[in-house]
Parts: sequence; C-alpha cells; structure tokens
Amino acid sequence: MSAATIRTGRAQLGLPRLIILCGCLALSGLVNASSSLSTSYSSSSDLTPRASENTQAPAYPSGQSRARGAQEAMPGRPLTATFVNPGLRGERFWDMVTDTMQAAALDLNISLEVVYAERNPYLLKKLAIQALESPAAPDYLLLVNEEQAASELLTIADGHDTHVVMLLNGLTREEALTHGTPGSLHPSWIGSVIPDNHTAGKRMATQLIKMAREGSPTGQLHGLALIGDTRTPASIARNTGMVVGFSQDQDVQIDRILEARWNTQDAEHLTAQYLKWVSRSSGQNDLIWAANDAMAEGAILALESAGLTPGVDVLVAGLNWSPEGISMVKDQRMLLTDGGHFMAGAWAMVMARDQADIEDWSPRTVNFPMSPITHDNVARYGPLLKNPDWEAADFAAFGLQASWDDYGFDPMRVLTQMLDQQASTSGSSPQATATQKKTARSSAPMDAPQ
Repeated sequence: MSAATIRTGRAQLGLPRLIILCGCLALSGLVNASSSLSTSYSSSSDLTPRASENTQAPAYPSGQSRARGAQEAMPGRPLTATFVNPGLRGERFWDMVTDTMQAAALDLNISLEVVYAERNPYLLKKLAIQALESPAAPDYLLLVNEEQAASELLTIADGHDTHVVMLLNGLTREEALTHGTPGSLHPSWIGSVIPDNHTAGKRMATQLIKMAREGSPTGQLHGLALIGDTRTPASIARNTGMVVGFSQDQDVQIDRILEARWNTQDAEHLTAQYLKWVSRSSGQNDLIWAANDAMAEGAILALESAGLTPGVDVLVAGLNWSPEGISMVKDQRMLLTDGGHFMAGAWAMVMARDQADIEDWSPRTVNFPMSPITHDNVARYGPLLKNPDWEAADFAAFGLQASWDDYGFDPMRVLTQMLDQQASTSGSSPQATATQKKTARSSAPMDAPQ
C-alpha cells in the first residue's frame, strides 16, 4: 500500500485488517490486484431488497409473461436450462440478472427455468440436485457459487448429462485446488462468466479523486468508504480496487471504512454517525465511495439530513446500474454508478448455446468488463436502464465467431444495440416493429472484441 492514508475508528472494519486480507488474497491468487482478471468473483454483494416475496418460488419458463411479436428464426436445436437464483424474488440485483438471462434465452432458443434459493446455501444445493436428478433434467444448470455452496455440486453433476455454467463467481482458490478449472477435472463444468469488480472499485475511487481535484487542486482530501462485506470474492475485489484507487493520491485520507452490509438503512445510519464525528473534530468530508447503489443512496440521505448538498459539498460514487442509481446520477447527487455485471446470466446463455452448436468449442472462463454511467452519458443510457426492454437487445449476436479468439461480452454494447433498435423502430407501426427487429438482428454485424 502506498501514498493515501486511511484511518479507522469505531463501528467499522479496520483498514489494517482489510489490507492484510486483500494482500493475502492477492498473493494467494483469489484477488488479482491488476486490471487483468484470472479468477472468479461472487456477486452476492449486490443484494438490494426490493419488496421480496419470501416464498418457495416455483420455477417458470423464460418468456412466459413476455410479449414477442412475430416469431423469429431460432438458432440450433431447442435447449433447456435451469438457473438456481441464490436470491429472493424482488431483490433488485437478482431480478436484473434474471431479466437479462430470460431475454437472452428467448434469442437463443433456450427454455429457461428459474428457481430461488432464498439466500439459503442449503436450499441452493437442494434445488440444484433436484434439477440434476429430475426425469426432465435440463441441458444446462446455471449456478452462482454463493457462500461456496456450489463447488461440491460439480462432482454430483459429473454423474448426469447436464452441463454446468457458473456465473458472477466461480471457485475460491482453495476450491480450485480440488476442482480445477472448467473442463479440467469435471467434464460437466463447461465454463464460468465473471465480471471485473476490481477495476470497477478502482475506477470509482479514481473518478472521485479526479472530480474532487477540480475543486481542490491541492491539499488533503478526506472521505468515507462504505463496503458491503469482507467475505465474498466480489466484495473483496471491489474493496481492493478501492484501496488501490485511493492510494494513487498521497493527499487522500479515507477516515473511515464502514461495513454497511449492502443496504440503505445501515449506510444512512453509519454515514450520519461519521458526519457527526467529522463535525465534532472540526474535520472535512469531500467524498464517499459506496460498493453499491443502495449504500450510496443511504449516504446521500444522511448528507441531506445534515444540511449538505450531495454532488456539491460531497461527491458520492455507487455501483449497480440500478434505476435508483441512474436517477441519482441524473440529478447530480451521485457522480457515477458503475455496473453491467448483472448481464453475466445473459452471457451464460450465449456460452450454453455455443457449447451445444460449435463442434470444437472448448471450456473456458470469460472475464468481462463493467462500465460507469456518469453525468456525461446518463442522458443517453439512463432511460434504457430505468425502464429496460432487454428484448430489444440481440444477445445472439454475442456468440463466438470464427474470427474471434474469445468472447466480446460487453454490457455497453448491449445498451448500444438497444439504442440502435429504438432508432430503427422510431415512428414504425406496431406491425412493422417485429419485422424490423428481425431484419436488424439478421443483418447487424458485431465488432471484433478489443
């Protein structure tokens, strides 16, 4: 660790513990401190409760409640897939994962079933085993290694004809020593699809410093970091990126790192207490880094209650591309919301389709980028994310091409597709829209991955 000074106090995670933890994990290979990822990160960090239905949610097929105009020509033979969603219905992040996965399944001739583990790792295992042992077992089983609950399922899956794709997080380093990588020790495990959380966390910190320096070119900057937890690999990656980002400026001092457990209420309370401490000590607060949009929202509420203006007196950054985050960026209370990681489910659908159709397709782990929605691009992309129509995207266009070495998964390309689709159908009659969508999808080329 270099330059930046980060202090801790009561009711927070001490930075020495975080640095030691991140350092040990980086050395062990679980967290890669560079922008090039070589391993898997969890996504439980993005659980944001949204009026959840605490029920044993039944499975339902993709597209059951979706209107699709004229039926388009579908690729390949029909496939079946089951996604064991580790969250609850109504949780913002997991709903976004499921929605994009369903839209991709519709594009790719995959009948998708979604069952909910309700944040219970034992139920996750039970649901996965039920799917594997069902007389109508799916061709593909989509798993999130939540709380390391999925690794032992690989051995069980080897005894069945179902293929496994992990998304958002794969195996920890310890688990990898036992289970290897996709296709190495388990023929059932064909791939993992992992977002770059480390770079997102670093980028958030870097942008906060950059914008704060426009108002204070020299001198010390003080701030607060709201993390979700110190256990899940995605959270650890984000936290490590945050530390690296703030360490680039020797005059940045993060006074507190507080564990707000991913929710608005805890973040609001902890930020309010932090602001009281700042006031008592005659200190200053210039910026707040929050590991998801829900915690950023809590911080903003606390700032406003203290008579401060978010975006003017204090800069705030969040992550998730949530509708709430988009609104806060649009009204300039928040600097940015990073994200796009919820599309991992859609990419898993693409991977399944290719594995079924391409004779020499090989198992792999695909790491894909996340991107920020900022004041500069929120007018362009924000409406798509506040009221998304994921069927306007053509996920089939992201399939592996003969001229590519690997996949070009990129959430920003999906948003660009949706804008192009809007432009092509603007002013069209409802009857013409489906025809235009089909024509656009069959003719639109995809750039090679950069």
